Amino acid sequence: MKKNISLKKTALLAAVGMLMLSACRKDNYYMDGGLSRQSEEEKRMTVYDFLKSRPNHMFDSLVKIIDLTNTKDAVNTANITFFAAPNNAVLRLQMNYNPDDRQMPKPLADIGKDTLTALLGRFIVPNAKVSLETAVKDKDKYYFAANRDSLRISGVDGGTSASSSLQTSAYRIVYTHLKIPGVDTVAYSASIQTHNLVTANAIVHVLTNGSSFAAGLKQKYNR
Repeated sequence: MKKNISLKKTALLAAVGMLMLSACRKDNYYMDGGLSRQSEEEKRMTVYDFLKSRPNHMFDSLVKIIDLTNTKDAVNTANITFFAAPNNAVLRLQMNYNPDDRQMPKPLADIGKDTLTALLGRFIVPNAKVSLETAVKDKDKYYFAANRDSLRISGVDGGTSASSSLQTSAYRIVYTHLKIPGVDTVAYSASIQTHNLVTANAIVHVLTNGSSFAAGLKQKYNR
């Protein structure tokens, strides 16, 4: 009798676990690892169409930047790596123009198109699809962004050490835009919340909500 009760408890816990996992996969698409949750239809989309198709509107501001700067062809170029900035990252750029957080963010249409185009170019790596696995293997490799700025894309963590080869945490990519004297305030680094999304023309890595589309751009107000 006790054995049957134990088996029932185990089955119940397993069922609850599966439901929780299913809920997480549905509600946290961009936090769950990406590729395994993508449909075949999504993998056939271009970067632009993929960003625009998101039902949670996570990239509406980024899509607006692409439209304003007529750079759809740039993000749809074959064989690129694209770092997709969510709405919060773009908002940080807009707020950098204000001295007070209580002010309305500067409309994207009022920011210079050359500035927006240059910043967008920092998040595109041409002629290379840099996956998480590539970044981990190369550890600390430099690339040229689409606007010819230098980027360092490094794979870190993995939970291994000199004393243990057992992996206890996930590998991840860190995106670093290097400081350019007179142009950038600081070397800018951002983490990724989802790696290795596949589109028809690119590998896409989604920046965290705490990142900034300004990517170190020298401005009067910085957040």
